Amino acid sequence: MRKSWIFLTLLFLLAITVSCSKDESTSSDDNNQEQGVSGTIEITIGKAGNLDSDLPNGDTVEDNEYTRFLEEELNVDYTLAYQGSSQDIEQKNSLAIASGDIPDVMVVDKTQLTQLVEADLIEDMTDAFNNAVSDDLRSAFEDTGDYGLEQATYDERLMAIPNINPGADGINLLWVREDWLDQLNLEKPETIEDIIEVAKAFKEQDPDQNGNDDTVGLPGSQDIVNIGNSLFGFDTIFSYFNAYPEMWIKDENGDVVYGSIQPETKEALGKLRDMYEEGVFESEFGVKKPEDSEELVVSGKTGIIFYPWWAPFSVLRSQLEQDPKAEWTALSAPKNTQGTMNTHMTAPSSSYLVVKKGFEKPEVIVETLNYQFDIDQVQGDGYGFYEDVEDMGFNWANMPFSLLLSRYDDKEVKAAQVRDVIEGNASADDLMGEPKKVYEDYLINQENPKKDLSAWARANAFLSGADVINKTDVNKIQGVFYGQTETMEKRWANLQTMEDEVFLQIILGSEPLDYFDEFVSKWKSQGGDTITKEVSQIVNGE
Repeated sequence: MRKSWIFLTLLFLLAITVSCSKDESTSSDDNNQEQGVSGTIEITIGKAGNLDSDLPNGDTVEDNEYTRFLEEELNVDYTLAYQGSSQDIEQKNSLAIASGDIPDVMVVDKTQLTQLVEADLIEDMTDAFNNAVSDDLRSAFEDTGDYGLEQATYDERLMAIPNINPGADGINLLWVREDWLDQLNLEKPETIEDIIEVAKAFKEQDPDQNGNDDTVGLPGSQDIVNIGNSLFGFDTIFSYFNAYPEMWIKDENGDVVYGSIQPETKEALGKLRDMYEEGVFESEFGVKKPEDSEELVVSGKTGIIFYPWWAPFSVLRSQLEQDPKAEWTALSAPKNTQGTMNTHMTAPSSSYLVVKKGFEKPEVIVETLNYQFDIDQVQGDGYGFYEDVEDMGFNWANMPFSLLLSRYDDKEVKAAQVRDVIEGNASADDLMGEPKKVYEDYLINQENPKKDLSAWARANAFLSGADVINKTDVNKIQGVFYGQTETMEKRWANLQTMEDEVFLQIILGSEPLDYFDEFVSKWKSQGGDTITKEVSQIVNGE
């Protein structure tokens, strides 16, 4: 009996010794991983983004002049733990979260951020952010009303660094072919009735003069509203009626409400239903995705579309390759009786950079972001990146962290800077980065219109598209909440599907307009009321 007791005691002491030895080894390995013998801080990254084919031979997304510059400045070593396209990075991140073995840095969505906080897997970034953030980056967050920082805050602690989206991306402009307007002796549309007149004329009066009845009115998409990037959506027709579907807003009493179930939305649906009956829209839009409607534009079947400011970079450039005679211009329409175009604004932040719990130098993550923001603001100008490489464009995704840090009014400000130079109010010598490139492309296009479609696209996206947003007749409506609540995680997908189906059924006439009231009742009873209460509590800090 005594021998057995001694044996068990020795076995227990051996186990403690082995355990202590293992812990010391692990701790030593961790230290070596994060801070090498030369003091270099090693940072492993889970990164979204595809390979950049424009990088010179030998350079990669992981190892290029941007990463090498930052590694030298901050004495760090950025290493990719894994990389994935924007389509599959969410799955890679989810697998890492589920395993509990996450890289030092990765960018996640709001749902994943909440999972990481609850699992206690990420570092509290409050002190690191307050100690290390630059004044310029701090100012960019303030310009969004600190929306993203508030979304990344749990129990008054900042648990992630949010991105900043350009607000212009969420604004839907009316793009119209001026050459078709001239052909039919029509004025640029401003009101809804003007838009109806032009769309019907483009459909019925052979604007391309080919003798065939082959043109359509306004193309659409089954995704009729999108407060992010809305392609062929009818968003501004809704907002004409002060209706803001898919947005959380405050009503006249200061209460948080969901825009899709408000009376103004029913009124807008009634107008859209009338427009469909009149043949204003392309008849089959309800079963089409945006890429289907793009075909109508590229093939010259339509000359009026709702699209963001960057349309010249995509669908309009493709159309000009087929028909260089086309003259597209952007308009802030429809205007209401006060001469204003109402428009929703997209979420200032939608993704979040998180840092693995226990990472010893979180300040260096913030310092990296300071550099990334500064470099992005001037598109690398003045840093000497790839000066010897001809036509080497700037790509922010080649920097270590795939977190977009723009200014919320980035596109409008840059368009205004170039406009000031064109109108003689400023010097071109003062332009840097993207505005400088826009101005150069403007000159190229002025000298030989449409000969260089890349130059045409950049100049028109900014000086027609983004410049329109600068006008005082654009009334920008900001949502009060773009995040996700606990009940949303379980119910939102079904509610969203029901909303999409009902709106299309009403517009296409398969259900009466009053079917909207039944939809509202179902929406509220199937989780909508609970979600509204949750959103209200978050917005009001309760």
